[in-house]
Amino acid sequence: MIFLSNVLQFYTSYYPIIMTIVWLLGSWISGIRISKTKQQECVKNDKVTILLSMFNEEENIIETLQSFTHLEYSNFDVVIVDDKSNDYSVKIVKQWLNDQVKITVNLIESSQNIGKAQALNEAIKQIDSPYILVTDADSLLASNAINKLLQGVTNERVAAVTGKPIVRNRTTLLGRLQALEYVGIIDRIKRAQDNLYGGIMTVAGVVVLYRKKALLSVNGFDRTAITEDIDITWRLRKNQWLIRYTPESLAYILVPETFQGYFKQRIRWSIGGLEVFLKNIKWVVKQGSTYQRMLLLDMFLSHIWAWLAVITLCQYVLLTVTTKTFSLPGGILILYISLFFIMFFQGLIQDKGQSMLTVQDIFALPFYSTFYWFTSLITAIISQFNIAFFHKQKGSWKSPDRGR
Repeated sequence: MIFLSNVLQFYTSYYPIIMTIVWLLGSWISGIRISKTKQQECVKNDKVTILLSMFNEEENIIETLQSFTHLEYSNFDVVIVDDKSNDYSVKIVKQWLNDQVKITVNLIESSQNIGKAQALNEAIKQIDSPYILVTDADSLLASNAINKLLQGVTNERVAAVTGKPIVRNRTTLLGRLQALEYVGIIDRIKRAQDNLYGGIMTVAGVVVLYRKKALLSVNGFDRTAITEDIDITWRLRKNQWLIRYTPESLAYILVPETFQGYFKQRIRWSIGGLEVFLKNIKWVVKQGSTYQRMLLLDMFLSHIWAWLAVITLCQYVLLTVTTKTFSLPGGILILYISLFFIMFFQGLIQDKGQSMLTVQDIFALPFYSTFYWFTSLITAIISQFNIAFFHKQKGSWKSPDRGR
């Protein structure tokens, strides 16, 4: 019993440290691979269709469409599928289409609100391009985004390549913390998964290039999934497709700048991840590759850690109150903080100024590591309760909090 207790205590204390080392190692390998292939330019000229679904996006859609006019790739068109917006989104798009002649845009208007996943599926039926770049109605694509994504699909087994989101709204501390998170953590994690696990856990729905025949092979997006991007990643993987990450393909995104909106988003992501875990654990254990098992094991261990961390914290508070003594494991804290700062500066170096971090953003650094692990712990616990007691699987549109 004492041995088990010691093992659990060790796991609770060192899990964040071990994962930080894994992310550092994977990102370092990623940097080496990118430097070896950076001279290879995309020679593809296949047609690409940019597909975005729209629901009440009157404030953002024109800025997004305008970003498409600056793309360096020439052989592309745009399909917008409106899922019965009840604002002025459609009217605004039509007016913009009448005033511009630079790109080809096809607007599809749904007769009823059918949800994002099904709206995308209906649009895919009308697309004849071999590649479909799915993005969001508030995301701005970098000028070379298509070129960089196409470099990732030279292997015929690759079904999807996702790019790197860059936070563009940083008017609050929360916005700046997320900007640091995307540079120092999310990019580290995806690089590590891509290079150590043979592929990433999930594509980023804001910028992902799909091979159309791969989408059709799994019958498109699942309309019942709460996070269609996580779900499609694993359904493609189940059909022996590869999912890759290209950090040089950028999309500039808006993130929540209220804590209510932020936790609502992250809890939805966590619930979506648990949905995928429960749907795929059986076949992964029986038939999946070692890489696929490692990805799901990674997710499982993070949720176990959340509970152990809560239990350990409660024990610590109880001990502090009863003994009236206060002490912290100084050695572990110093190691953890040091590794976390090393990981951030690695991210800063590999970012190469892409995220355009400012001095104000850097001032949020002292809150950065606490913010990430606290968020991970809270969302993991809440999502588990939600799945166990309240959750009904249903994909639908949500109006996200988007700060400016």
